[in-house]
Amino acid sequence: MSEALDLSDKRVLIIEDQKAFQVMLKGLLINLGAKEVDAKRTGEAGIAAYARRPYDILLVDYNLGRGKNGRQVLEELRQRGMLKPETLFFIITGDNTRPMVLSALELQPDDYLTKPFSHRVLRARLLRAYKRRMWLRDVFKSLYNKDYEQCIEACQKHINAQSRYAAYCQKLQIELFNKTGQLDAADNAIEHLLDEGGQSWARLKQAETRLLQQRPDDALELIAAVIKKMPNAIEAHDLKTRCFLSKEAMDDALDSARVAITMAPFSIERQTLLARIARDSENYEIAKQAMNNVLQIARTSVHRNVQHLCNYLRAILDAAEHAETRQQIAKYQTEATMELQRARFDENLVYSDISFETIESILLSRIDAFNGRLREAQSRLNQIFGDDLAAGNSLPEEVSFDVVAILMDLGEFEKADDIVQQYQQLFTIDEYTQRLMRDRVSRSEQRRTQFRQMHERGIQEYEDRRYKEALNSFREALKMAPLNSGAALNFIQAAVRYCAEANSDNEIGFLKKECLSCLRTLQGMTLTESHAARYEQLIKQTARFNLS
Repeated sequence: MSEALDLSDKRVLIIEDQKAFQVMLKGLLINLGAKEVDAKRTGEAGIAAYARRPYDILLVDYNLGRGKNGRQVLEELRQRGMLKPETLFFIITGDNTRPMVLSALELQPDDYLTKPFSHRVLRARLLRAYKRRMWLRDVFKSLYNKDYEQCIEACQKHINAQSRYAAYCQKLQIELFNKTGQLDAADNAIEHLLDEGGQSWARLKQAETRLLQQRPDDALELIAAVIKKMPNAIEAHDLKTRCFLSKEAMDDALDSARVAITMAPFSIERQTLLARIARDSENYEIAKQAMNNVLQIARTSVHRNVQHLCNYLRAILDAAEHAETRQQIAKYQTEATMELQRARFDENLVYSDISFETIESILLSRIDAFNGRLREAQSRLNQIFGDDLAAGNSLPEEVSFDVVAILMDLGEFEKADDIVQQYQQLFTIDEYTQRLMRDRVSRSEQRRTQFRQMHERGIQEYEDRRYKEALNSFREALKMAPLNSGAALNFIQAAVRYCAEANSDNEIGFLKKECLSCLRTLQGMTLTESHAARYEQLIKQTARFNLS
């Protein structure tokens, strides 16, 4: 490319919500020789225009009003595989605060322009970016195709030729060595650079390699030196957090993650990691706030998904379940119901097969179960998923965990286990939900074990015709799992057999109240086919012995 920038054959798209700046920028481009310049006022309109016919150059303002911002436009074009390897993407903004700049730069657009800028600056930046894009077209094409081995080879050719972009290729090559697990190759490349007086980024890549080699202490030492020279290197702070996680130094990891968030807060991955670390550190308030941030960031991004709403609601209930006072519990539960009402018209639900009413019922059922209102919780759950639970059908991904939590509170451990297995087989579970699932299973384990022991003892006693002892065992099992359908059926069956052999009405009388309670429990359930058949049979048998 010559020093004279030729835009006459380039298609240019401006995405800018301010009409005055649109006109000004379009004028600059026409003065630079551009013949075809289009302008859109929203990120959504810009993406649609690019999808119809890709542009050569995109100049996108970071702040675009209520819709997608410039970062989210770049992210979506890449996520959907739409951004062509030859397209230049510039982010423009009038906000030069550190969080805004770092959040814009971490997605690595071709360049970043701060308003106001001159005709000369625009020309120089476009020329520089275009030269690099054309010179490294083989590198960018293989990277676009995710052919990392070919990209490594293309980088090596530029490094061997000592081209003007050799340093960029060295950095990219090392990143790809680490990404593909070629740690020895990464080490060799880094050592070669350091022998030649390599820059701070080489030390940072070395730290990443050390962490991948399970040497977090060595990595932390290198990171400290990098941060001292480049305090705004957000990648260094993220890597520092990962090192502390590797060492299971949770307090240090939390501090590091919070520093990274203050520097560049507009990353879903960074906010989700903070939530996970905070929860593991038992700081449920920070975890809740981080998941709220994820929800807000995702609303207009390519990552928009009702799962983020569900995760935020879970984070609130998680904080409630670990609160120390009834006042705190009530505060969090009120917060959850208020957030749910705000979500009634949430755009996330438009793109989901699950309805607001379903999410609302499941949330309220969880609150009922937590507060000991087990029959109300059971009733809400059965209204939504009773038939599916009875038939063993898979449930919607978005609320499967919450159904598991409710069933465990009700004592329906077998059904909960079935859903956990289905959930893990059918869906890719995000790490935050995985941790909530493991914690919920762990917290119920003692009660589940005690229930299983008593229930199995009762079954054995029943088979040995020791019906009175069996009744006591089933009675104890129901204390630990009050709405367990299997235990309720077994109690009634043992009561029927006991009454068939009893000689005294007094002995039969004291069982009637308990049998009625078990029958009311079963009336509120949608039972499996085998349980439903047993229930109908036991109804007749209890009537015969005046137990119902």
